[in-house]
Amino acid sequence: MGQKRLFADEVDFVMKMSKLGYSNCEIARKLGVSEGAIRYRLKRDKSGKPDGRKNKPSLLDKYLSVISRWVDKYKDKRQRPVLKVLYERLRDFHGYKNSYDAVRRYMRKNYPEFVKKNAKLRIETPPGELIQVDWKEDVYVEMVEAGNYVKLHALILTMCFSRKVVIIFMDKKDIDAFLHGHQEAFRRFGGLAMVIRPDCLKTAILKWRGSKSKLNEKYKKYITRLGMEVFPGRPGRPTDKGKVEKRIRDIFSRLDIWHKVYKDITDLQEYVDAKLKELEQEWRCGATGLSVAQSFAYEKKFLKPLPEVFLQLPIEEKYTRVRNDGTVYFLKNYYQVEGKYIGKQVLCLHTLIQAERS
Repeated sequence: MGQKRLFADEVDFVMKMSKLGYSNCEIARKLGVSEGAIRYRLKRDKSGKPDGRKNKPSLLDKYLSVISRWVDKYKDKRQRPVLKVLYERLRDFHGYKNSYDAVRRYMRKNYPEFVKKNAKLRIETPPGELIQVDWKEDVYVEMVEAGNYVKLHALILTMCFSRKVVIIFMDKKDIDAFLHGHQEAFRRFGGLAMVIRPDCLKTAILKWRGSKSKLNEKYKKYITRLGMEVFPGRPGRPTDKGKVEKRIRDIFSRLDIWHKVYKDITDLQEYVDAKLKELEQEWRCGATGLSVAQSFAYEKKFLKPLPEVFLQLPIEEKYTRVRNDGTVYFLKNYYQVEGKYIGKQVLCLHTLIQAERS
């Protein structure tokens, strides 16, 4: 007969069935265990002695102070990091050499309330439909030499179906940086979604009205040219972008970017890109049950193709009236336009154009 461990509610069931007069063999058949297991439970209950098998010392006991501090740090927070973060911290900084499963069992036994998960409603979107975007602000990392901390900002874009994520690090957070981050992320995705969902930042949204929100004119032009729609989240409602918000927490609790000195932003970007590639093999997609990497390989077929030519973001732009001789003055030069524009305001853009095939 196959053996299994009896849980607390099953032990309680054994005691009640015994009091009702059922034999040990009958109780054992109902629970799928041996008669000896039932006899042991009844004998131990009668003696009042504790279960010696439960109180055996664990190899993790010597890390109890580290684990306790980690639990105290997060126990009052609504959102807590996954146990894999604790495991990696013990492994990388405290010499722990055993398995992650051992950490998971230890935490469930000694800190059951901490690891208890609350039920949540999850809404999935079709592949290729939606990208969520948000900033992780004020990320301080060491550059060039130890102790030289530089403040950066990370723009995070997440494909809502597969949970594929792209992070772009920048030293500014203005509209030009915002658009540059989008463009770099789209290149890395290798395609475009139908809809993008940003936060109600002034760089994107001037006034929120749902799907009829008033967009920043520069952002509106950029997204419209790509054939995408903007559907911003509600002000003060981060759960409207739940997938990217969760991914930000997951990533920055797993990425140890604070114990390394980087040569420059490019060095940091390459390090994070490599780490994300590893995590995509490990993380699971809620919509498919497969890894994020496998799920994105499927979703990529549904993305709209990138434009053959990506216009570089304007270095300078200005509305200028066309003179009576059919010229406009822009950046210390006169440029001729068609006669039908005489007397009208035209938008002059200073851009660099690079041809890039997707």
